[in-house]
Amino acid sequence: MRYTLLILLCVLSLCSFSQNDGYKILEQDQRIEQLIQRQKDIHAADNTIDGFRIQIFMESGNDAVELANAAMEEFMDKYPDIPIYLIFGQPYYRLRVGDFRTRLEAEKAFQTLSQDYKKAFVTSDRIQLPYNVFCDTIIDLNDLEFIENDSIDMEIFYYED
Repeated sequence: MRYTLLILLCVLSLCSFSQNDGYKILEQDQRIEQLIQRQKDIHAADNTIDGFRIQIFMESGNDAVELANAAMEEFMDKYPDIPIYLIFGQPYYRLRVGDFRTRLEAEKAFQTLSQDYKKAFVTSDRIQLPYNVFCDTIIDLNDLEFIENDSIDMEIFYYED
């Protein structure tokens, strides 16, 4: 019984060494690569993501465009750093502001904007990719300023559009 078990164990161990180093050759259809490339092209063309905006204006009627443009100019004078979008969804013209990735960010901005715009509310929307998602700025570590205790001065990392 012992000898049988020992022989069986030796045979099984030899079988495990006969594998080809764990590499396998995978052959796939060329159409899979074409589908992957097509998907990459679709995503490259659409630079929006799901997010939130604050709607500050909604109007319909004959003079809705003029009212929307006046509200847009007023908003840009008060808040020049916040992007604003004029959206037409029949029969309404809407002004939506901001590109917020989370509802929490939108609610924080809403607290400020609701003082000037009483009918404003947070809504989900397709937003432009924020600049800080795909940052194309290269920071040279040799240019960083250090304060006395050799920690990095975080003010130099503050980003404004």
